Amino acid sequence: RVSLMNYDLVIVAASRDEELKRMTQQAINTCLADNVPVNVILVETHEKTAYHNVNKTIMYEGEFNYNRALNIGIKAGKGDIVIMANNDILFQRGWSTIGQTMIDNDYLSASALSNDYRQRPFKRGNLAYEGYLIGMQLTGWCIFAQRKLFDIIGKLDEGVRFWYSDNLYADQLQAKGIAHALICNVTVLHLGSRTLSKTDHKTRNILIH
Repeated sequence: RVSLMNYDLVIVAASRDEELKRMTQQAINTCLADNVPVNVILVETHEKTAYHNVNKTIMYEGEFNYNRALNIGIKAGKGDIVIMANNDILFQRGWSTIGQTMIDNDYLSASALSNDYRQRPFKRGNLAYEGYLIGMQLTGWCIFAQRKLFDIIGKLDEGVRFWYSDNLYADQLQAKGIAHALICNVTVLHLGSRTLSKTDHKTRNILIH
């Protein structure tokens, strides 16, 4: 069953070179391949770049903070489901059924299976594993949330710049008693911190701490 609900894809990008630009466009293209309503909101942290099929580009200003970038994008959308995404991911066909699965099972927050080795214990199929372990049930590179979740938890916690942003999100969910589920009949592949790897050593150290 294909969901007809509306999605906001909030994607944080740093368009520093052609490889990163191609990677961002690939993330957008694979998301749109399911042919469901997706409003693409790009939060650009480097320089304005023309991407295909982007509905809104927002230039990020000030010191970089990943959750702040997501908060800016989330505020700009109106979709039923918000996809909070890195630019180094590949959506696999059928990903868009996750929204209806979330609604049918009362999940306000969810992740999809990926190629990450930490998820090997989880079986594929019509299964959901609840939990908050980073890289396992909760994948910081791509999180699906019903928009009404933010009426409960407020904005994403901006207490760290990059690393552990997903830990802060997990803490926010747990503080409100909101279950997070890994949905195992959909897949979003993670290419693995490609943008971060292209930053200079000093910047990486700042973002890690």
